[in-house]
Amino acid sequence: MNYLLAFDGGATRTRAGLYSERVELVAEAVGGPCNLVDDGLEACVATLKRLESEVRHGHDGTMACVCAAISGASTSGLGPAIAEALATAFGAERVLVASDVAAVLFANIAAGAGIVVVAGTGSSVFARAQEGRGRIFGGRGPVLGDPASAHAIAVAGLRAALDARDGAGPATALCQRLYEAAEAASGGRVAAWAARAARAEVAALCPLVFEALAEGDPVAHALLDVQVEALARQVQAARTTMGVDANAPVLLTGALFASVNVFRERFNAALGRLWPGVQVSLAPRRGHRAAAELAVLEPVPEDIWSCAGIATGSARLPQTEGRLAEPAPLDAMTALDIVRAMGEQDRRVAPAVAREMEGIARAIDWTAEAFRLGGRLVYVGAGTSGRLGVIDAAECPPTFGVSPDKVVALIAGGVEALRRSIEGAEDDEGLGRRDVLGLNPPVGPADVVTGISASGGAPYVRGALAKARAAGAKTVLVCCTPNPAIEAHLVIAPTTGAEILAGSTRLKAGTATKMILNMISTGAMARSGLVYDGLMVNVRPVNAKLRDRAERIVQAVTGIPRAEARAALDGAGYRIGIAAIMVRKQLDATAAEDVLKRAGGSLRAALDG
Repeated sequence: MNYLLAFDGGATRTRAGLYSERVELVAEAVGGPCNLVDDGLEACVATLKRLESEVRHGHDGTMACVCAAISGASTSGLGPAIAEALATAFGAERVLVASDVAAVLFANIAAGAGIVVVAGTGSSVFARAQEGRGRIFGGRGPVLGDPASAHAIAVAGLRAALDARDGAGPATALCQRLYEAAEAASGGRVAAWAARAARAEVAALCPLVFEALAEGDPVAHALLDVQVEALARQVQAARTTMGVDANAPVLLTGALFASVNVFRERFNAALGRLWPGVQVSLAPRRGHRAAAELAVLEPVPEDIWSCAGIATGSARLPQTEGRLAEPAPLDAMTALDIVRAMGEQDRRVAPAVAREMEGIARAIDWTAEAFRLGGRLVYVGAGTSGRLGVIDAAECPPTFGVSPDKVVALIAGGVEALRRSIEGAEDDEGLGRRDVLGLNPPVGPADVVTGISASGGAPYVRGALAKARAAGAKTVLVCCTPNPAIEAHLVIAPTTGAEILAGSTRLKAGTATKMILNMISTGAMARSGLVYDGLMVNVRPVNAKLRDRAERIVQAVTGIPRAEARAALDGAGYRIGIAAIMVRKQLDATAAEDVLKRAGGSLRAALDG
C-alpha cells in the first residue's frame, strides 16, 4: 500500500499523520518540538524520523509522499534544505515542505488570495494575493517577539507580576498565579530562569494569564488587549502590503485560536475595528491535515518547496553524501573562513549526539552486562568508521587495565586498512560474515557486536551484524543517517547531516562516532567497577607519566602522602586498586588481591564492602 506522511511542526510539539493515497487518516502520533528557527535543521529531521517510526508501526508499504508544514521554514531560510534532508531521510518519492501558515492557506483555499494567522507558542501571518508568492509577516522568535503568542502573553504577564511585586505596577492576580508558578519552576530565580528557559517552557505559563482573566483581573485584561491589537495590526499591514482584496478570507490556526474562545473573540474584535467587514473564521483544515492536502495541489505554488530526493540509480544517497548550502564553496574561502565554517558545523555535533542519549545508555548497559558475563565488546567497521573502532579498542587495555580480548575491533581489509584504503573490502558482505566467524572464541550470546557505518549501509558491516545476530549476540549500529540500510537490535543514529566537504565522513560524522564510542566503552567500564571516583584506577603505569598518575590516584583514594603512596604501589606491583585496598584496609598484597577478586574487580565494592 502507498502512504502519505504529513507533519505539523511547531515550537512546542509536532503532530504526525499517516494517510492513505485518498488522503484518509490511518494513524497519528505526537512528538517534541520542530521549529527550524529554535531547533535547527538536524534536530527537526530527527524529530520527524522518530515520529515516522511511531506512526508507521504496523503499517508496511511505500512512502509515496512526505508533506511537512514546519514552523520557521520561511523565516529561517532553511525551507529548501529541509526538503532535501527529508527526501534523503525518508526515501520518499516526493517531498513537499511549507511554513505552517502557508500550508493552512493552501489546504483551505488552494491557490487563492487570503490571509492565515497562527497563534500558538509563537505567532505569524501569511498573506497572499491572487497571483504570485505569499509573504510571512512576524514570526520573529522569542527575542524580537511574536505578538499574541503564548510566549509573548506569558512574558507580558510575568513582567506585570514583577512590576506589581516591586510596587512599580498595579496589584494583580498574576502575582499569585503566574509569578508563583515561575518561582516554583526557577527555585526563586525567576529572571535567571526566564533568560535561560526554552520558548516552550515560558509559553507553558500562558494559561495562568487566562485564568486571571476569567477572575476579572484588570491587568490580565489590559495586557491581552495590547497583545491581540498588535497581532491585528500585523494582519492589517500584511493585507495592505500584499494588496489582498478586502473580501478575502482570514483563517485562524494554532492552539490559542482553536482552544481559547476569549482569545479568539478579542482578536476578532480588534481586527474588525481595523478592517470593517472582515471575514474571519477558524481554518477547517489545520495541523497535519493541512500538510497532507499539499500532496493534491496542482500546480504546486511557489511558496512550497518540493524535492524528489537525491537518487543514484534506484537508491537514494544517505544524508552523509549530501551537499551543504554554504554561501561559498570550501575552496573559495580564506583560511579563517574555513575555520569559521567548519567550527560552525562542528557545533552541531554535540546536540545531535545528545539526542541519542537513551540509545547510548542502553548500549552501555548491554556492554557492561556482557563484561560481567565474560563476553566482549566487538567493533566492526570499514574505512574511517573502522579505524575509529580500532582506536577505541586499542585504548581500553592501557586505560582500564583490561585484556586486549575484552574490546575487539574488526576492520574491513584487516590491519593494512589502518594505513591505506583497501579497495572493495567495504563492499564485501561475505567478508564481514567471515571475520565475525573467525573470532576466537566465536561470537555468542554473551557478546555485544557494534557495527560502525556513517552512511548506515556498508555491506561489510551489514554482513557482520547479520552473522552476529544469528549467533545470539546483541547488535548495535552506530551511524549518522536516520534511515540506515543495516539492521541491528539497537540503532544509534545522530543526524549530523551533510559534510562541508561532501561525503567526507571523517568530519562531523567521525566526530560524532568518536564521541559515542568513547561513551560506550568508558561508560561500560565504569559500570563494571573499573573506574573509582572518576579516576583510572586500573590504568597500567608503564611509563614515568603514568607512574606519577598512579601515585596521585592512590593519594586521592587513601589520603596518604606521596611517598607512602609510592611505597604502597611498590608493594602492590604498581597495581593501583591493590595498593588502595592495602592502605585503606590495612592488608598485605595477597589479602588485598583476594578482596578485590571477591568484589568482582570493582574497587568501589571492595572498599565499601
